[in-house]
Amino acid sequence: MNLSAERFLHDAQISGRAFGYKSALLPTLSFPHGFTNFSPEDVHQMIDEHIDAIIRGLLEEPQKQEAAKKETERLVFQGTDRLECWGEMNQFFLGRGWGDGFPIVPAVAEKVGQMIERSKRKPDEVISVLAPGNGLATVEKIAINAVMAGCLPEHLPVLIAAVEAISDPKFVLRIVAMSTGPHTPMLIINGPIAKELKINCGQAALGPGAQSFANTVIGRALRLILMNVGHAYVGKLDMDTIGSPNKYSMVLAENEELSPWEALHVERGFSKNTSTVTAFPVESQRDIANSKSYKAEHLLNTFASAAADAGSGSATEWIKEGRRNRDTLVMLCPDHVKIIGAQGWTKTDVREYLYFHARIPWRYLKHGGISGSDRARPAWKWLYESAPDDLPLPVTAGPERIQIIVVGGQGGGKSSYITGVGESVTREIKRL
Repeated sequence: MNLSAERFLHDAQISGRAFGYKSALLPTLSFPHGFTNFSPEDVHQMIDEHIDAIIRGLLEEPQKQEAAKKETERLVFQGTDRLECWGEMNQFFLGRGWGDGFPIVPAVAEKVGQMIERSKRKPDEVISVLAPGNGLATVEKIAINAVMAGCLPEHLPVLIAAVEAISDPKFVLRIVAMSTGPHTPMLIINGPIAKELKINCGQAALGPGAQSFANTVIGRALRLILMNVGHAYVGKLDMDTIGSPNKYSMVLAENEELSPWEALHVERGFSKNTSTVTAFPVESQRDIANSKSYKAEHLLNTFASAAADAGSGSATEWIKEGRRNRDTLVMLCPDHVKIIGAQGWTKTDVREYLYFHARIPWRYLKHGGISGSDRARPAWKWLYESAPDDLPLPVTAGPERIQIIVVGGQGGGKSSYITGVGESVTREIKRL
């Protein structure tokens, strides 16, 4: 049965079609509002008024429909010159929702063919069934969106590996793509390919600017793939409330040369000379400013205070059933990591320090977050029943959920902290 708020009705119908249900045949009941930010008594009243209709809907047998078969067509745009044709194409694509708001490059057969040929893969090879719309992410479809974003042929293997990574169930792509929050995949590139493709690991790695050209177009291509292959279109399956510029593009390389520790991909079992992409399911990002401290503890206290954010959607999610393994990401700038590493701290030390010092009093959590005691794991239900208000709680399930990389320019004293909605996933970038 389709039970949803009116604003999400179209979203629910499209989701049903993605799973093979024809919306007209699915019993439907909509409410003027969602059940968020209402008291339990108000929710009960809203449900009680429609309980008979709900029972009838649940007793009906939903009917599945055969998948529609549509013939593809080659789009042709005409004008007095190529510039006019390009403008017509962009307006047409934006009108269909196939763009991100910026001008796109025409995905002509020649450019797409060159990209596929460079990858040495078959155009119809299926990389994944991409959530949330269950679209077939073939090499050709990935290449088409890569061309539209301005990618070069050598960028395609990165995107193929990225699609593999975000399709891993641990990444929870359906939540990342469909949530009412500004969630987005961020890609972290490790290994020799980062230098080969000039993926920026230094100043303004997340852009904007010419120094981050590869970062920008690869990230943009992934967003277009989510939209045009995964069908994560705003207002249809992507129900983001406010949005974020992060959703346009988030790609960087780890600065392995300035790190005193093992690189991220080496920690995860890959050799130093293997090129990898790690997909991180970003919830939000915050700046960590400290250009005064010269002791590791003082620096890390700044990180701990920023991480202890009761307003984050992930603050209590580790308590919930099925949501324990949420990663967070510490992006240390060279200035900060130089101090921490020189004073003998390991990554394990940093993780444990942040885990035990980034604490939030229960009083700020028990009435916040995105769900309550009904979704808590049995071991934690006591919190809602008898925990004192001043009980300090961690922001992650354990130190191992805190990921650490080195990135950024020198001389700024600015690092970054990112909360996540799922697990980060690493895949090898294969070049055949």
